[in-house]
Amino acid sequence: MRLPNMRVGLSLAVALASSAACASLGNVGSNFGLMPNDVATAQALSMFSNQPSAVYYNPAYLARDRKGALSAAFLFTEQELTAKGWKTPDEIVVDDVVEGNSNYNVLLGFKTDLSKMLKDDRAIVLGFMLGAERTGLSLLSFNSAASQTAQSLKYGQQSLFLSLGAGLNIVPGFDVGASTRITLAADAKLTADAQVNGQTSFEGLQVSAKPSIQPVLSGNLNWGDLLCPNDKYCWAKGLETAATWRYESDYSANVDANALVPNLISNLPLLISTIDSYQPETFSVGIQYNLYKLRLGASADYQLWSGLNDKFKDDTVKDQALLKFKDVVIPRAGFEYRLNNVFSVLGGVSYEQSPLESTESLDVNYVDNDKIVMGLGFSYLIEKALFLSQPVRMDFAYQYHLLQDRDFLLTTTRNATDGDCNGRTTPAPDNKPMRCEGVTAGGGVHVVNAAVHLTF
Repeated sequence: MRLPNMRVGLSLAVALASSAACASLGNVGSNFGLMPNDVATAQALSMFSNQPSAVYYNPAYLARDRKGALSAAFLFTEQELTAKGWKTPDEIVVDDVVEGNSNYNVLLGFKTDLSKMLKDDRAIVLGFMLGAERTGLSLLSFNSAASQTAQSLKYGQQSLFLSLGAGLNIVPGFDVGASTRITLAADAKLTADAQVNGQTSFEGLQVSAKPSIQPVLSGNLNWGDLLCPNDKYCWAKGLETAATWRYESDYSANVDANALVPNLISNLPLLISTIDSYQPETFSVGIQYNLYKLRLGASADYQLWSGLNDKFKDDTVKDQALLKFKDVVIPRAGFEYRLNNVFSVLGGVSYEQSPLESTESLDVNYVDNDKIVMGLGFSYLIEKALFLSQPVRMDFAYQYHLLQDRDFLLTTTRNATDGDCNGRTTPAPDNKPMRCEGVTAGGGVHVVNAAVHLTF
């Protein structure tokens, strides 16, 4: 048996499946949306969805519909991310493609009425959402790595998604909700006696993993039920507002490895602490107006990405990059038009500013872009489906991400010689020689989502 190197040791230690995807901080819930209604409206109406995905976006809205539901969705993404080089004395970028692979996720949702638990007639509905990349083949994929070439900040692997929560009606027209995002924190200890030729003996591997539970809190106001419950012509009928708070979360791994080489090295430590799939603390507000056939909505997310600045200072994979992040506001707008009792058309748009302030990150080389997200979809209700007593709903959605071009400087200390970065004002740590190359990052992302919803 040969002495594991850093990457192999990390993979063994956290007991995760290997993946060719680039290291990424995103996930499907924030990048694309969970169900087709979220994807089609660019998440503008996600805070007012009575589907199980409400447990992630606005758990209070679960109480707006007491019907039980079981949902299954298939989300397919095709990334076409590029980083075209310029000023290329060393040709660091061998391939212009940053992320060109397709990916798919299976998402399952469930909600059920628990109102009979209460003495009074008050709605309380439990919701659950689960998502797995590549039907579970990369269930707990984890990748945090340095790179000589560009790697996408948000696109790439999409880790296991899990959320559980409930919505409760307080008074007619006012609902509150709470849920959790569950992520993984893994710790490992690897020991071995090694020979100079790489042979090992007395190996030991201890792995522990525990869930990290992060809260989501929300509230929802139906102004028609609050102000004029008995007047069907009231101006407030159909007007709803909502607010949510989601705490930050991430997948993390800590590895403590130690090798003993008899009569040569008494202690060869390898300490790794790194994070992946980070989601910032987020405050969201939304408004919806439901007319006879038309539903209009808008929302805004305030994402506190600056919280990642301190986390990366303690990340042994990325600490040398001196990455800087800023807080951003993401506006969204969407609609749903009901053509008849069974067919609806949905659409939406959002503008997402990149939280990455750094245009250079030594030996990590993250790139990220401002983007416009556009979505379109439709829903079809099957009122009498085979042997089922309740209607079946089928949803389809398409989404496109238009990435705006942005310039970055790729830098690496690997195989560098003096003078490769002439004119650069900021030296590398310890005045190490570096190689540099300018690139323009851009591209687009295609998303297709289909789902079936069963009610009971």
